[in-house]
Amino acid sequence: MVNPRRESWRLAAVMAAAVSVAPLAAVFPAHAQFVAPQPLTPNAPGAAAPEPARPTPLQAPRQPLPPPRGELPLVEQLTEVDPSVTGLLDDSNGGLGVDMWNGTSRTRVETLLPRVPAASVSAVMQDLLRRLLLTTASLPVGQGVAPSLLGLRVERLMASGRIADVNELLRLAATPVHDPALSRAEIDALLLAGDFSTACQKVPALAAADPRGYLLKTLAFCRALDRDQPAVSLATALLRDQGQQGDEAFFTLIAALPGGAGAPPVATLVDPTPLHLAMLRAANQRVPADAIGGAQPAILWAIATAPRPDPTDISPEVLQAAERAEAAGALSTDVLAAIFSTVAYTQEQIDAALDTAGRERGPRVNALLFQAATVWTEPAKRAAALSAAFKSAREDGLLATAGRLNRANLRAVQPTSALLPFAPDAVRASLAAGDLETAWRWADLVLREAGSITPTGPNTAAIQSAARLWPLLQLVDPEGARTRAADRTRTWWRDLPTVPEGAAADSRALLYVLFEALDEPLPNEAWEPLIAGPLTIAARMPVASLSRMLSDAASADRIGETVLLSLLALGELGPEGSDATTLTQVIRALRAIGFEREARAVAAEAALGHGI
Repeated sequence: MVNPRRESWRLAAVMAAAVSVAPLAAVFPAHAQFVAPQPLTPNAPGAAAPEPARPTPLQAPRQPLPPPRGELPLVEQLTEVDPSVTGLLDDSNGGLGVDMWNGTSRTRVETLLPRVPAASVSAVMQDLLRRLLLTTASLPVGQGVAPSLLGLRVERLMASGRIADVNELLRLAATPVHDPALSRAEIDALLLAGDFSTACQKVPALAAADPRGYLLKTLAFCRALDRDQPAVSLATALLRDQGQQGDEAFFTLIAALPGGAGAPPVATLVDPTPLHLAMLRAANQRVPADAIGGAQPAILWAIATAPRPDPTDISPEVLQAAERAEAAGALSTDVLAAIFSTVAYTQEQIDAALDTAGRERGPRVNALLFQAATVWTEPAKRAAALSAAFKSAREDGLLATAGRLNRANLRAVQPTSALLPFAPDAVRASLAAGDLETAWRWADLVLREAGSITPTGPNTAAIQSAARLWPLLQLVDPEGARTRAADRTRTWWRDLPTVPEGAAADSRALLYVLFEALDEPLPNEAWEPLIAGPLTIAARMPVASLSRMLSDAASADRIGETVLLSLLALGELGPEGSDATTLTQVIRALRAIGFEREARAVAAEAALGHGI
């Protein structure tokens, strides 16, 4: 009977020896012996295959908000020799402090860090996660079980699509670290970039050290490219013996690669890995439509930026991946704009963009509206295109992405009385995109119009818009609100609808909770109308132990632990999907450690996400 582990070690050793005897250039002369990596969308007939891209760093994330904290010990004062202390951020550029793990056990960090959300579309969560993972800091106390804390950090950075940060972090590490997470991160980055040659040079030695699962699959992929069918057959047999039968996409694709007998295209791929993407590309198969919904940001980035024979022929899957990658912070807004601008539309299609948006939804419509808003210079037409784009984005949970994408187009529109109906959309999209200046420009228009008199009397439309927009602006910028209307900052709640139940009442209750969490409580008189509605609700809440730990960490000023637990409490859905109790806990915890701006950003995202 074949011993799977002995055979897997033998296979890896044989492959490693083969590579050491014959350089890869000799095994794969000019890539002539295997089908060159192809785009992730179908090639046009007869189109030349593009060369695989070299590993390209992902675009740098949006700049973090440095927490307003006091002086912390200098990085040079660290005495740790473990390379896990290495980071890219310190007090000067948004780091959480060299002592951010003081009072936190290493066991707790190792247990919770791998579970922190890496694919949230919340900008404030992305900012906090990046700072948590990249801060130069002393190690938490206690003996570790994981090979290294650096490996845990790198795994989460890779999952969130921050390959550039991973490259820089590993470059700065003082000494080599023997951690499978770091080896996998290196291979995944090469596979995502389409650099199969370099990846296949490194895999045999790594698979010899850990001849199981993912690395053995990658080794089989490399040998399939080399048309080494006996090695591929042995690897697939060992993988099935190891219990890898559930990954049918791998077995389908390995049969479709050069030297195989051929196989039908992969029809479904719910949780794609970098290896899956590399195999799809090498087999010249398109990414299944269902791969986008569950893909991690790094996967979305790779799908969005893969080379295409015809740059203007962009599939809906690529457009959706680009949108979601930008929302998750893995793709720059400029790259998304370039992708959207490249989609080929006729003049007739652009002229009919608003009609199309009224009938259809999806990334192709979003790209069409972006192009229309860019080329339509007449203010009313541009505002109409932007309004349609923002409406579609709200329905898909991508308002912040649409706001960032259309920032230049929105700034080019001058707020005027004629565009008053567009003002609420402009304010909300600007706030979601973090553009407070543009938000106030449109809000100031609403406030002026609310105080004006029309031929038929008071401007009721402006008055209603001001009542609904003011709380959002006050949440984000209390000083700016007080400067404009100090009285309104105290009495804004009087102007809201007073219905006792339904969406308006729910929005009003959430607003009150958010202001309470920010220590801006409202009088009992404000709460009274809500008592007539339902008195119990069903909500998604974190477990009691997580809430208890969060409160304890914040009260003890344990910075890193408070940020980590806050991210876990908000979860993948972020502020938009969190209930009032969770939001209150997180906002108060962040404020307790001095993160006032981040707390207000959580409140603003929650308000916008709940339709306020």
